[in-house]
Amino acid sequence: MSDTNTNTYKIHEIVISVAALVLFGVLFSVTELFHNPFIVFGVILFVLLPFRKSRLIKIIISLSSIIFALWFLHSISNLLAPFVVALVISYALNPLVEKMTRGKITRTIASAIILVSFLLISALAVILLAPPIAAQFSELIKSLPGALNDLQSWINIILIPKLNSLGIPTADIQTKLSKELPEKLENLLNTLLSGLSGLFAGLSMILTQVVNLILIPFLTFYIMKDFDNLKNLIKDLFPKKSRAKATEYYQKIDDLLGSFIRGQLIVSVIHGIIVYIFLSILGVKFAVFLGALGIVLNIIPYFGLLVEITLAIIVSLFSGDPGFQVPLVIIIYLAQNLLETSFIIPKIVGNRIGLHPALLILSLFVFSYFFGFIGMLIALPTMSIIIMFFREWLHSREEKA
Repeated sequence: MSDTNTNTYKIHEIVISVAALVLFGVLFSVTELFHNPFIVFGVILFVLLPFRKSRLIKIIISLSSIIFALWFLHSISNLLAPFVVALVISYALNPLVEKMTRGKITRTIASAIILVSFLLISALAVILLAPPIAAQFSELIKSLPGALNDLQSWINIILIPKLNSLGIPTADIQTKLSKELPEKLENLLNTLLSGLSGLFAGLSMILTQVVNLILIPFLTFYIMKDFDNLKNLIKDLFPKKSRAKATEYYQKIDDLLGSFIRGQLIVSVIHGIIVYIFLSILGVKFAVFLGALGIVLNIIPYFGLLVEITLAIIVSLFSGDPGFQVPLVIIIYLAQNLLETSFIIPKIVGNRIGLHPALLILSLFVFSYFFGFIGMLIALPTMSIIIMFFREWLHSREEKA
């Protein structure tokens, strides 16, 4: 009889729970509170926490928490920008601080010295490089109509007679090159430049915010000064029984991010300098602008290189001798990419960050779709961390089996 009463009680409990959920749904519909993620997440926790001993309920609560956290971070992403920049700078400069603290210098003084030196070098670089980069970008926009006329003259005077001397029919080629090619090149270049203009406008808007410019150095200083304490704080957030494993994972993530941030910045600067040097030797116009652009785009695998080559080819078409410069420009970029992937990146960044090209391209598409240009920048390290956890999970599952 008691079993019957227990079963009846459970049935009543289920019926009441379902009815309550239906009423919650009606209440959301009437009040339109379902538009507020805080309310929805709170209701999910309120309804499911009493049943959290169930494995399925734990999974639902965990997934809901992850989704809510991702939404929350995406919503406040603009507010987090100075914190993210400060964290990246801290990761890049932390090895220098640690070297200085091996002597008698305290971490506070070492952080202050390194940060002031970094700010002075950055300010000097901006003072020296910003004017010529801006001037060349402006000149590139203004010279576009004249460059297209020069290209058309080169086609009619040099290219077509050369093809005729080789016995190649040129009637259709001349029509397409003279009429269709300049128009398509203009549209392509305008598209690239408008995208770059929007990118630079967005970056300049962020950089010119007085609050961020003041806040970032202070945040960087305090993060560098308390870098070890922050690491220990993160470790202490985990329960004692899982702290050892969490510390192991944290160390792997810390090493991976540190090597990527520091290494990729160095590789990108080397890339931009080499591009500038060789394009200047070839006499390609706007070499300073293309080199500076290469520093930014080199962080994005494949897509950055594709945009660089496309823009450099278009500019070289307007630089005097396209038949000579265009093939050499392509060779320079491809040789530079081969040098980076086979020698520079393994030496500086290391092999800890390695993704299959198909997976890397997929991650670039996905992250850029949700987070735009910033998503393309974080796609490689984020996907590497996800793959690391996936491999650890497979390894642990094999050990249990």
